[in-house]
Amino acid sequence: MIKTLRLLFIVPALAFVFSCLAPQAADAQDMAGNIAPSEVRELFTAHPELVLDVLRDNPLELVEILEQAVMAKREADHRRQEQADLAMERNPEVSDQRPIRGNADAAVTIVEYSDFQCPYCSQATETVKRLMALDQAGELRLVFKHLPLNPVSQELALAFEAAALQSHDAAWKLHDRLFEQQGRLRGGAEAVLQEIVAELGIDSERFAEDRKRPELAELIQADMDEARKFGFSGTPMFLVNGIPLRGAVPLSEFQRVIELAKTRDSVGSN
Repeated sequence: MIKTLRLLFIVPALAFVFSCLAPQAADAQDMAGNIAPSEVRELFTAHPELVLDVLRDNPLELVEILEQAVMAKREADHRRQEQADLAMERNPEVSDQRPIRGNADAAVTIVEYSDFQCPYCSQATETVKRLMALDQAGELRLVFKHLPLNPVSQELALAFEAAALQSHDAAWKLHDRLFEQQGRLRGGAEAVLQEIVAELGIDSERFAEDRKRPELAELIQADMDEARKFGFSGTPMFLVNGIPLRGAVPLSEFQRVIELAKTRDSVGSN
């Protein structure tokens, strides 16, 4: 009799476990069929050994259910975080005196907080390049800011800003080369940096002097202070018209949040 009951309740039992892990998932109700959760509870109360029997006899199903529960919880957490982000105003300072990629008058501004030695930042850079290349309508502009997490990254941030004093185009070229050569930078950043500067035709003497300018260090510190004010401590971090994107997210996530920002701003202007 117990064995028959165990077989009868196996699917709703697994559904019950799933519903406990991710109660917001509608699939749990579909799995349970017409058997009420109260019946499953009563069965487990009378025969708690059935729980172990069900899990032991159906390990693959359990793994699948747990994976679904984790994914459902992660998605729910993400949406809650996004709603909290939308409710919080984040207005980074954007100056046309700093290097900007894309349309300087674009409706959507992406502000990136990055570290030249962070591998995830390197990954994100390639994603952002593809994103900007797809922007044929000129709807996007990218502002690069600094959140260096070590002294070498600080020096590379100074290098970017020093190059920008000569040419914004040179600064972006340096930006790209630093991320491309990230592996080599770990073995001797200064030598690799000087090699890249020479390749790009940047005035090395002026570059060396400009890296020492206190206002550049102050600019980088202001970027760091701004990032931390917004609750950012790691890299890379992005703001899309004030909506945060955390980490090296895929292209599709950038596109989704860009559309979200455009919709929100359109509604807000009406």
